[in-house]
Amino acid sequence: MDQAASHGNESFQYTAPKQPRKNSNPAPAVVFATAVQAFRYINGQYVKQGKLGAAVLGTHTTKEYKLLLYMSQQKQVTTAKIHVGFLQPNNYCTFYDDQRQNWSLMFESEKASTDFCKEVCLAKANSAPSLDSVVVQELSLGEGQAVENGDSLEVGYTGWLLQNHTFGQVFDSSQSKDKLLRLKLGAGKVIKGWEEGLLGMKKTGRRLMVIPPNLAYGSKGVANRIPAHSTLIFETEIRRVSTHPDNIDLALTLFFFREPPLRAKSNSLSEQLANPDATKAKLISRMAKMGQPMLPFLTGVASQPESSDSELESSVAPSQLQPVGQVYPAQTVPYMGSSDVTSFLMTEARQHNTEIRLAVGKVADKVDQLASKMDDLQRQGNLSMGMSSLSMETSMIMHNIQRIVQENECLKKEVFEKSSRIEEQNHKIGELINQNQRYVEQSNLLLEQRNDSLKSSSEQNQARLLQAEQDKVRLTEDLASSTARLSQLQLEASCHQQKAVDLQTKLTSALQDSENHCQRISALDTQLEELKEAADRAQTQYRSEKQKRKETELRVSNMEEELQDLKTDKEGLESVNQTPIRVLLPPAG
Repeated sequence: MDQAASHGNESFQYTAPKQPRKNSNPAPAVVFATAVQAFRYINGQYVKQGKLGAAVLGTHTTKEYKLLLYMSQQKQVTTAKIHVGFLQPNNYCTFYDDQRQNWSLMFESEKASTDFCKEVCLAKANSAPSLDSVVVQELSLGEGQAVENGDSLEVGYTGWLLQNHTFGQVFDSSQSKDKLLRLKLGAGKVIKGWEEGLLGMKKTGRRLMVIPPNLAYGSKGVANRIPAHSTLIFETEIRRVSTHPDNIDLALTLFFFREPPLRAKSNSLSEQLANPDATKAKLISRMAKMGQPMLPFLTGVASQPESSDSELESSVAPSQLQPVGQVYPAQTVPYMGSSDVTSFLMTEARQHNTEIRLAVGKVADKVDQLASKMDDLQRQGNLSMGMSSLSMETSMIMHNIQRIVQENECLKKEVFEKSSRIEEQNHKIGELINQNQRYVEQSNLLLEQRNDSLKSSSEQNQARLLQAEQDKVRLTEDLASSTARLSQLQLEASCHQQKAVDLQTKLTSALQDSENHCQRISALDTQLEELKEAADRAQTQYRSEKQKRKETELRVSNMEEELQDLKTDKEGLESVNQTPIRVLLPPAG
């Protein structure tokens, strides 16, 4: 089946979908996946949902773990968050999802169920912010009574270190030692994590325990085997249970004293001492006939015949083990009334019977001791020494016999007092039983009325259910259309996102060009300022040059006038040169 399950689960290998890049949370990893038969709790019964995939998903960084049921990677059925209280022991195949809907899982093989429960237990331990208590997970329920403090156990085990959030190195195992570990629960001989984790287990049961360092070896660790501050994982199996005597349920031998205590048929102490075995046999036989059952175990039976000489035996039917994953709703138990008082009275009567039996047993043991001393005295060889020692021993024996007789008288008084008290308690219990029967009849009437109201409400609920089914069909169609519309909108959104990315890129480049233009404009502004200053200087120089030019032009015009005058003078001189020149010399002095 394991090989078939491993080959048949290939289609249920779940792969977590890829998350968008913009999401900073890491995608959950698949810790374990297998195929299961799923059942959903609807209208008071489990309805088969077919073969689904069950996967344990986890994110170690955020300490978030969940259980996923799915038909395919694209079609998920339901999810449930895994926490420390998830999948309580003795109910590890059922769970409530995030919508508070109850589910039950049936695995294809015991190995798949065990591996699934182990991974769920590790997820429970890893999901705790700070693990400070033992986390347990049942792998196999076992049978019989649950173990308690004081029980002696033989346990097979295997221990791992918790490394990287999973099973690490094996540091100890009973298989390597070829013998089981024997311990007494509650004696403090093992670590505290074992004392707490083994409570409630049953014989042949298997359990996985995750023990934090404060309940294991703490900061010391174990040299070369367990480092300091290590969290440990143990898989334990109880092979044998030896119940402590204090834990034995005395209800199986509950008796009621109706006769006076033991009276010897012979008034001669010598006859009793001479035949100690017969006396002890009478004691035991009388103890078995001292009473009768106090209360019947079957509801409705008032009492048992008073002449019963045998002990009341309680036959407990073995529990009917349900198939893996099949969990049925609890049956409604009618209110019994006064059950606490009845239990108290039965417990007190049980204690009284136990005390009386122990007292009678002590008397029988003392009689045996006296008889053995008499036999030793009779076997002595030397008559004179025997007679002297016999007289001494006889005086001691007589003294002891007188003391035993006094103790026996006290025990008789106590027995009579306790018998009367038990009679009163039996009368009170009978009244309580009658009152309980009246309460049961009243509760039955109330239940019948309630059943009638439930029938009418059931019919109304059936009509509502039909209407709900119709609404469900309509909503399913609406959901399908909405899903198609959603997928189309998602495609459009992806296109718009792509366009937005392109526009963002263009905007970035435009902004960069704008920055470059701004830099160039600032440079041109600087150059413009410089050109303005140069233009002002050139304007000033132009004005000075213009003034100089005007002055020069004025000078030129003056010079031209002078030149014209000179030309005129020249022409006049030239005309003078052509006429004879007469020079009038002054007369000599």
